[in-house]
Amino acid sequence: MACCSRRVTIQLVDEEAGAGDPAPQPFRGQSFEAIRAACLDKGILFRDPYFPAGPDALGYDKLGPDSEKAKGVEWMRPHEFCAEPQFICEDVSRTDVCQGSLGNCWFLAAAASLTLYPRLLYRVVPPGQGFRDGYAGVFHFQLWQFGRWVDVVVDDRLPVRERKLMFVRSEQRSEFWAPLLEKAYAKLHGSYEVMRGGHMNEAFVDFTGGVGEVLYLRRHAPGLFSVLRHALAKESLVGATALSDRGEYRTDDGLVKGHAYSITGTHKASLGFTKLRLLRLRNPWGCVEWSGAWSDSCPRWDMLPKEWREALLVKKDDGEFWMELQDFLRRFDTVQICSLSPEVLGPAPAGGGWHTHVFQGRWVRGFSAGGSQPGAETFWTNPQFRLTLLEPDEEQEEDDDQGPWGGWGAAGARGPTPGGRVPKCTVLLSLIQRNRRRLRAQGLKYLTVGFHVFQIPEELLGLWDSPRSRALLPGLLRADRSAFCARRDVSRRCRLRPGHYLVVPSAGRAGDEADFTLRVFSERRHAAVEIDDVISADLRELTVPLELGLEQLFQELAGEEEELDARQLQTLLSIALEPASAHAQTPGEIGLRTCEELLQCFGHGGGLDLRHFQQLWAHLLEWQATFDKFDQDASGTMNSYELRLALNAAGFHLNNELTQVLTSRYRDSRLRVDLERFVSCAARLTRIFRHCSQRLGGREGVVCLTHSQWMEVAAF
Repeated sequence: MACCSRRVTIQLVDEEAGAGDPAPQPFRGQSFEAIRAACLDKGILFRDPYFPAGPDALGYDKLGPDSEKAKGVEWMRPHEFCAEPQFICEDVSRTDVCQGSLGNCWFLAAAASLTLYPRLLYRVVPPGQGFRDGYAGVFHFQLWQFGRWVDVVVDDRLPVRERKLMFVRSEQRSEFWAPLLEKAYAKLHGSYEVMRGGHMNEAFVDFTGGVGEVLYLRRHAPGLFSVLRHALAKESLVGATALSDRGEYRTDDGLVKGHAYSITGTHKASLGFTKLRLLRLRNPWGCVEWSGAWSDSCPRWDMLPKEWREALLVKKDDGEFWMELQDFLRRFDTVQICSLSPEVLGPAPAGGGWHTHVFQGRWVRGFSAGGSQPGAETFWTNPQFRLTLLEPDEEQEEDDDQGPWGGWGAAGARGPTPGGRVPKCTVLLSLIQRNRRRLRAQGLKYLTVGFHVFQIPEELLGLWDSPRSRALLPGLLRADRSAFCARRDVSRRCRLRPGHYLVVPSAGRAGDEADFTLRVFSERRHAAVEIDDVISADLRELTVPLELGLEQLFQELAGEEEELDARQLQTLLSIALEPASAHAQTPGEIGLRTCEELLQCFGHGGGLDLRHFQQLWAHLLEWQATFDKFDQDASGTMNSYELRLALNAAGFHLNNELTQVLTSRYRDSRLRVDLERFVSCAARLTRIFRHCSQRLGGREGVVCLTHSQWMEVAAF
């Protein structure tokens, strides 16, 4: 068999618009300014075609069209049931967010925290909107979604019953920014009902683009008060949850189990020899308050100086109250903190600031959904990211209240070794399941997800440059790991020595499919890359002398035209194609559609002459030999995990994204790839790379394409 080859590499370049552009993108292509201008020009009020007011917008189960809760619902604009509606009143405050009947306290507690920081609030709730000048029944909100900001447009038709809002409302009944924000979030995820139940950090992250962390509380937690005080001072959003196994219920001391609260303030004082540490919390219901020590009616307030009482105590049933730290620890299970992202924080302070990387990935069944057990055979197929930490943290003075959290604000974070002699790097890793809440209507829930962090020894670093090195994974030492839990966001703040690490995000069970976003945050510089191959191919010009019988068969089928069409080629291959190795049990059967693919790849002018058939036959023999090599059990199929290895052996070096597409396209329902599917895939790739090679005049080299150009060429 004669052979010559040339390497063709595809280099994908960014589109003209920068990938890191923080400008919000219109959700579903709806421009607020264009819609408002068009409605004003026509003298009409906006009616949103993408989220029409009706039963489907409410929900699919307990709020579904046939449910009791959906009966009697009307959709009304604020001016239809309120005399003088306002978008935001001048004295916007955390009491503006009062929960309705939806069961989304996690979302509303986060929104209440947002009101503490007008700069954050007005990023999510753009000013300049209202019900007077320029009113056209359209409003918009900006929310962060998995690495980018989106601008969500809604009309102002809200669900009401007996002329009262069904869901969130403001204590100031004429204010409507909160109900409209709730509607924008419902639109983003498909309905109001998908907002039922969740964790505050999910909303915190969507309001800021920040990174959420969960602190799992213990009865004695030295350092917690300092963490909360510092977090609030840095404008982090903070909340707390009292967990429950039986839904929401009120306790004798006025708290609500199974409910989310905002933490809105702290106060530290000394009463004689006693250190007093108070936390201010808010129930998003706008009522129902703690009735124990330091509650609104508690006589202990008389012990404080008058100016403190006047500054701290508001005797009003508004859902806000103070608690002493130890009472808080006895009654709450988790604290959730959202540290703000760089684009929200603005310019970095001198000598510091965030350094970030964002990666988008997917677990694909049969390809990259390897499960969470490092000892499992499939674990190495999970997506992998190499992290390099070279600059250790600067030494900082210990706070007098530090404890297990070391002043960082993360559960389980490991502080410096005694004496601080070992330099460490602090890095925050955040794993997010994308678009999973929107799929609730289809019966899907959040998967159990998390990640492992392995240390890469210096002697193996040079080998860790492509997915082919993944076989080395079982020998690596695990440096850290997150919890694995069924939440949208799973984060961990790691303290690692300078060096090279491998971050492996995974779903809890092998085969679970989902899209994910992995973010890396650090205050010192780091390097992070996805371990991936460059898209390239060794284009081989193969030719082989035909046996006399095969040449005669070709001439007999080709007839006077001296060319084969797809059906004639199928007939020839069904006769001529034999097992290419002794252990292969079944001859390859090539269907008509695959023959058409082969004809497009090797034919000329719509037919296949003898010379081009020689090239096709040589490639077929090589592809069948490659297939048989990876069909080690002689079953006539490869599993889809082996497809990438077989394609690599055939000269196709593909990145993760392209391999995922091919795996999904060419596997069967049992995740198997037979000879015909493999041949069809190889022919398709050959045709694509030959097309790209034409840009090089038939020579080897690098072809630069934008992502959209590449997808157009590949046409997958």
